[in-house]
Amino acid sequence: MIVSKLDDILFTLKWPLPIAVIVFFMALFAFVAFKRNHLSVSGSLAAFVSGVVILYCMRFEGFFIFFWFYVSSNVIGKISRKRRKADAEKNFEKKGSRRDWVQVFANGFMAVLCSLLYFNTGSVTAVLMFCASVAEAASDTWAGEIGRLSKSVPVSIRTFRQVPRGMSGGITALGIAGGFVASLVIAFFFVIFFPVKRAFLYAVPVLVSGFAGCLADSWLGATCQALYVNSKGELTERENDDDGTENRLIRGIRWLNNDIVNLVSNVFACVLSAGLSAVIGRC
Repeated sequence: MIVSKLDDILFTLKWPLPIAVIVFFMALFAFVAFKRNHLSVSGSLAAFVSGVVILYCMRFEGFFIFFWFYVSSNVIGKISRKRRKADAEKNFEKKGSRRDWVQVFANGFMAVLCSLLYFNTGSVTAVLMFCASVAEAASDTWAGEIGRLSKSVPVSIRTFRQVPRGMSGGITALGIAGGFVASLVIAFFFVIFFPVKRAFLYAVPVLVSGFAGCLADSWLGATCQALYVNSKGELTERENDDDGTENRLIRGIRWLNNDIVNLVSNVFACVLSAGLSAVIGRC
């Protein structure tokens, strides 16, 4: 397998050449992401640190999975961008198309933490938690971006009443299917790249946890996440307008924004996968 050969080439080099090569290529990757407007300066730095840790601790197998999440999310985002600009969902955009360090942290912190856990323990549970973390992030991103391409008007996961496109907590059948497929792909990658004993059985926690985390994200978005009304009477998830005017909170917790919801959902997916892994280990 190509990734295994890459591991052999890089990690058999004399120290500190492996880490030097990793740092160089991750710096190059972060620079390209910044120049292509995918990441802000802070987002590029966060992605650089995340990439170095994940590649060094999880080798190319884990890095490929994380890299696939990043590339696929950006590709799908580009496809749905025209729809996003044309519809009212633009009111719910918070930080534009460039991801900053907070957004990178919200989707990648648990993956980095699980990478360090795996590096120090070598446990299957750590691998499952890593894959579940990436699966949840991919599932949530795919569900949101693909859902915006749906001809059906999204409905709230809580009330099943119609909501504006792009509003947190809104779901469509197409988006839900997209989220499930994203989690399924990560589960498939786990089987291919980490051929542990009973790999297909252990892939179930990745699939279930990743998709469940996506649904949890939508539920939190429809119940606890802050929702405001601006001076024009429009619904928005932004605490302040562009001119600095403070919007009026009508639902949820003020400090619970989309980034925190993403982080909480990602943590939930990791914990769930660890629990399911323990159950499978006793069977």
